[in-house]
Amino acid sequence: MTQICGLTVTGLNCASLRNDKIFKITPEDSPKILLAHEPHFFGKYAEAGYDLILCGHAHGGQWRIPFTGVGLYAPGQGKFPELTAGLHEKGKSKMIISRGLGNSQCPLRLFNRPEIVVIEIN
Repeated sequence: MTQICGLTVTGLNCASLRNDKIFKITPEDSPKILLAHEPHFFGKYAEAGYDLILCGHAHGGQWRIPFTGVGLYAPGQGKFPELTAGLHEKGKSKMIISRGLGNSQCPLRLFNRPEIVVIEIN
């Protein structure tokens, strides 16, 4: 956990989640940002009190159904995953998921353009 310009920024690796560890957040009055790889733990992140969660991992569903934005598969979520890209909200927490630039086990993206997400925090 690091304080940067009045923000609390925390990073979790995949092992932290598998051991059911979410870092305690302090101080309470600062905005809290979490960098976490796996979006399917959004409920845990929100319960821990993070304001903004930045994730990847799902690769946008790797293959997407044309004109629907629906992903066919994502690691950790299986078929027709819910959390593959974009902005999601749970209570006061917001999570932004990037489709990223790379691939998962399959080295081919289909109807799923790579992306870099730019976020402006005011």
